[in-house]
Amino acid sequence: MSTFMLIWDASEAGYPPANLAADIAATAAGGLVRGRWSFGSRRGGTAPGDRVFLLRQRRDRGIVASGTLADGEIFAAAHWQGHPAKRTYYADVLWERVVAVADRLPFEELAHQVPGHDWRHIYGSGQRVHPPADVALERRWAGHLAGLRP
Repeated sequence: MSTFMLIWDASEAGYPPANLAADIAATAAGGLVRGRWSFGSRRGGTAPGDRVFLLRQRRDRGIVASGTLADGEIFAAAHWQGHPAKRTYYADVLWERVVAVADRLPFEELAHQVPGHDWRHIYGSGQRVHPPADVALERRWAGHLAGLRP
């Protein structure tokens, strides 16, 4: 199983507030949320069940979601901002946990507590998190979730 970092540009177009709120509520109740997320320039090297984490960028940076790839396929579709001439590559994701921005795992903690990954150079979705950073990230995320208020 591989681990990939997906990014959210912190815009409301990237993750509409109503969708974010619904996904937070559904996953907090123990449900899975099926969605799709852009995979940047990556076109392959993925498999069903690969792990994904969503890193919010620009402001209030940090991990806000985790899940797995539904089928591991990366496919082209219309750009998420509706640009008619642009295509974007996506993967279907099963979000296991989505948290509010206020409850994110802060970027500063990732940079200091999850060594072995170049956290300061994540410019697009689909970046692979290699061992042993993948295991450290999984442990840190689990600890972070355990510390959140119910």
